Amino acid sequence: MLTKTAVSTTAPVPPLPVDGQQLYQLLLDRAVDPTKQRVVLYRHKDQKYPLVKHIGTPALALYQANQKNPEKVGTLVISFFGHRDHYGLLLGAWQVTGVMPTIKARSMGLLNGTFEKLGDEPSYFHTLQEVDLLKDERLKLEVYIGPPAIVWRRVLKLSNSYPVRLLPDCPVPFPGLDNVSVVMSELRIALPDPVWQRELAAISAIYLITDEQSGRQYVGSAYGGLGLWQRWGDYVRTGHGDNVELIQVLMEAPGRENEFRFTLLEALPASTEPAAVIARESHWKVALGSRTHGLNRN
Repeated sequence: MLTKTAVSTTAPVPPLPVDGQQLYQLLLDRAVDPTKQRVVLYRHKDQKYPLVKHIGTPALALYQANQKNPEKVGTLVISFFGHRDHYGLLLGAWQVTGVMPTIKARSMGLLNGTFEKLGDEPSYFHTLQEVDLLKDERLKLEVYIGPPAIVWRRVLKLSNSYPVRLLPDCPVPFPGLDNVSVVMSELRIALPDPVWQRELAAISAIYLITDEQSGRQYVGSAYGGLGLWQRWGDYVRTGHGDNVELIQVLMEAPGRENEFRFTLLEALPASTEPAAVIARESHWKVALGSRTHGLNRN
């Protein structure tokens, strides 16, 4: 997830822009004109929170909703996190649809669920609506920001120099079959990658889903078709994979799928008979107690 990096004492070298582009030009190419719509850049560097885990979820919007100074309604907020000194990786883009004093938002319960501890100093709460702009480039688009390597907020202007590039590799590298364990946001990013598809589609498997909020676990199996790649794709598509207990979890707590961690327990040859796969699934259910204490019904 997020890793802490040492502060560099040497001047960084900016990356070559993708197709000669700066961030400003990239937005123009995506039909966003910063002269007509105010664009503000945030860079988060706090290592206390697993921001990557919350990509595409309301929790990430809530994390950055509270700011010292108010943004104008209609402002486009583009956020990055400092994965290394002087650079940022794209987290997403949001439009400001409302602003109010934080004390009022707190009294209305709008800050319930935030994982950021709030101080007593005056601040403003922003209602942020995530937009599809650069959605497919989340965790792939790297921007050179330059020193200092701190948390900051800047208004994007034509005079700014922010070279951008698309990272050549999947931002969630395939770790080998013995080490596959990813949260939902990482799974969404990983599954379209050719390496992940090749490796997971070539096996039958026993897998574990852990609800990291409650600690409850679900053991499942994948066989036939495109193996584990296809089965985990069902969870990305639906959140619950048509599992009865997981459907119930999401009915009681919408969005809870973002707390799910997917772990490959046992990889089996794709040619393994379904009955043999199911037998191994039963073994793991007993070993982990997922029928008695978890989310398995049978």
